[in-house]
Formats: sequence, structure tokens, C-alpha cells
Amino acid sequence: MSISQNRSANDNLLNLNTVSEGKMVRSDGIVVNNRGCDISDFIKVEPNAKYNISSEQPRGRDTFIYIAYYDSNRDFIKRVSARDRYSKSITVTAPTDAHYARLNMNGGRAYHHNRMFVKDGEVLPPQNFEGVYPDPNQDTIYYKGNYSTPEEALEDAAKRGGANIIFPDGRYEVALKPRVPNIRLFGTGETYFYAKSRSAVLEVREKGNGFQATGIHFRGQTIKHADTNSPLATSIYCMWIWGKDCKFSNFTSEGAIYDSLYIRGNGEMNFEASDFKIGPSNRNCLTIASGFGITLKNGVVRFKKNTYVYSTNPSRNDREPTYGGLYLADIEPPTSSLQWGNVLYENIEFINASNSSGGRQIIIQDNNRDNRNYFDITIRNCLMIKEGNHDGHAPYIRLTSKSKQKAFRGITVEGGTYNNRVIMTSKYEKLLEDCTFQNIKLDNTISFGWLITLGEDCIARNINTKTNIKVASFKVDPSTNVIVQNVTGNKNYS
Repeated sequence: MSISQNRSANDNLLNLNTVSEGKMVRSDGIVVNNRGCDISDFIKVEPNAKYNISSEQPRGRDTFIYIAYYDSNRDFIKRVSARDRYSKSITVTAPTDAHYARLNMNGGRAYHHNRMFVKDGEVLPPQNFEGVYPDPNQDTIYYKGNYSTPEEALEDAAKRGGANIIFPDGRYEVALKPRVPNIRLFGTGETYFYAKSRSAVLEVREKGNGFQATGIHFRGQTIKHADTNSPLATSIYCMWIWGKDCKFSNFTSEGAIYDSLYIRGNGEMNFEASDFKIGPSNRNCLTIASGFGITLKNGVVRFKKNTYVYSTNPSRNDREPTYGGLYLADIEPPTSSLQWGNVLYENIEFINASNSSGGRQIIIQDNNRDNRNYFDITIRNCLMIKEGNHDGHAPYIRLTSKSKQKAFRGITVEGGTYNNRVIMTSKYEKLLEDCTFQNIKLDNTISFGWLITLGEDCIARNINTKTNIKVASFKVDPSTNVIVQNVTGNKNYS
């Protein structure tokens, strides 16, 4: 998986290989010699269609001067201004009888400044996730050449009441805090946001509801540790999400003092993330602290061999490095008043567990919601595997509790492959109720769970090993209506 590359150049109608240098089109349509100008060849256009003319030339210096229109016989119609002195781009509408156009440009620099002539405005980076797209009802602003810092672009978007912001390839040191709804950020494939300070690289609080981003790499570190050349994490979080209705796609995130992606909402969040790679930070790759309605799909959450992230200890002024990496993915409300639920992990590869304490954990810390511990989490078609050269273990679903709470409810596991046990706990045996486990393949293990008993309204169906050996550690409360079907080596219950 990789972040998509910007392919807008493929839609550029201006062929720089056919430019006539030292020429210009006069107001009467006659082509004359002019050392200061170049003109394009005839460009096919559509009557009454909109076209965007843009370049990367600094503002205040014209790149384009005129555009001349021609009919279907290439007979001259008129010449209009195309000066872009005060804007990165301008939009023109072809006359109703126009079928061709020629662009008059500043001469001698036809191949400079990434000059573009594109139908229907500049083509934005392709998006791979439904719902993350430029809002046609908002302004689209371009960072390059128009702003000194990304924060300045964000401030402009705030003044407009929200906007689409396009960031070209490059490295940006940021501490972004969207403070109005409906801001959308778009990268072009190699757009990197690095930590600017101790705060998060990106922090979306409630005022930033509706925030969207795609095509961006989030990095929590900016410097290297002298002895190991490993990155020093300087930001607390890479991505810290509080707001509602936020959508992310086609991104990567890693290298913070605490977490690569930290989600902490209140009530319904409607959070979605897709097509991502989340790597290690000093604490967790992924943390869901609280909130309802959280979807992550089509991604990778992965610890890497021998790539611990060093952190500048938040409690000290010195830079004493400490090894990082606790949980691969953790759901843990920080207070008893915060709750979580309606979480979906779909088509995600959970790869490698940390060697640190708790490293095998995928879920779940209890939240005692309504004193019932009803989780409402679905893990669908996921892989929980270990790479061959990794020093740790394969991850699995782990239940932990801050009390002697016995029953856990509302866990659904559908499909997927597990290198380790599917689910387990420690200290206290847990009784699962209203849980479903089906269409699961156990790889390199024959154990389904540890200290787990399936109870009321549970279903276990189509659980098999590669070698068809009996699935061990599979406990069922015979006094309840557990349904067990096609579990290798176990008789059916009904």
C-alpha cells in the first residue's frame, strides 16, 4: 500500500514540446515576432467549458499574458487577458463558438514553473476513499507560493469558513489545530507533516468537526539520537482526534512520544479512516480512548523489527532516550466516565507485537458501560500475524479488566487469520456473552483462547486450523444456548 501519486500532469492540455518561441498573437489574431513571448500550439477546447490556467511562478510576475480563441476551422475569434499576476491560477470560460485556443506566455521560460492548462479547474490528487473529496461548495486554495506556513493556510481556510487546501510534495514542520468545521487537506503523494513542537502534529478538537485529510504522511519526530541515529520523538501525538465526522484516507503515521493515532471523542463520532499505514510510536501505534462510531478499514497497523522510537522524556528537560512501543492497538478509556463502542476493524493487517509489556494487546480494556461491559466491536477479515524476523509475538485479542468483572459482551470476530490465539485474558477467567466467532483460520497454533468461556447467546462457527488438528482451549458453558458448528475436533452444540 502506498499513498497515491498526483497525476494532474496527465490532464495538462498545454504541450510544452510544441511551443513556438519568440512569437505572440496580436489583438487582431495575427501572429508576430516578439522576443519576450512564446505561444502554444492550437489546443482543442469545448465551447462554453471552464478551464484553469496555473503555474508555480511567484505571484506578482505574469506567466500567461493572453489566450486566443478560434472556431472549428481555426479562424480567429478574439483574444482575452490571461494574466495571473495576483493569483496562483485563473479560470476562464471558452466562448460558445470556440473550438481551439492558443496561450500567449512570457517568453524563454516555457518549460519553467509547471505551467498548466486544465479543463474544469486543476485536477486534484486522486482519492481512494469515498467521502474524502474536495467540497465543490467551498474554496480550493493552494499552499505553494501563496503562504509562508501551513498554519497560515489553515488560518485563511478558517476565515473562509472552511476550504480545500492542496499541499504539494514536500516536508512541512507543523502544529496544526483546525478551529472551524469542514477543512479538507490534500497531499500529492510525498507530502510530509513533521512535528514542530511538543504538541500534536495534528490536533482536531470539537471546533474542527468535519475535518478531512488524504494523501499525507504524519511524523512525530524531527531529529536523530546521536548514538543510534534513531528518530527522537518530539511531539506528544502524531494525530490526536477529538472532533466529530472526521475522515482520513491514504495516510501514514508514526513516531510520537505517545501514540501515532489517538482517538478520544465524546458520544457519537462518525470517525472513518481507510487505506493507511500506522507505525510505531513510543507508546501505542493506535489508541481508541473513547467515542462511539469509529471505523478503520483497509489498513496496516505494524510494529517493525528493531525500530523502537526514542522519546524526549516529557517529564524532564533533558533528552534521555527511552525505548518505546507498548500496545499495537489499544482501547482503554482514561476515566470511568468515558465510554466507547460501535467500533469496526475491517480488512486490517495487525502485524507484530512489541516486546514491551502488554505488547500483544489488540483490545480491550473494560469500560463498564451500564455496568454490563457491552463492547459493540466487530473485527472483520483481519490478519493478526508475526513477521518471520520479528523478535516479538503475533498479536491477538486480549481482554483486561480493572476489576474482577467476569462477563464481557458484544464482541464479533468474522473471518481472518491468526498466528496466535484468537482471544485470551489473564488473572481472571472471563465469560463471553452475546459474542460471535466465525469463519476463522488458526495459523501456526491450535489454541482458540485462554481463560475464556463462551456463554449465553454466543456463536462459534467454522473455526479451523491449517492442519485440521483439534482446536484446543475451547470452553463452552453447557448450560447456555451456545451454538458451535464446524469447529475442528469439537462436537456441535445447539
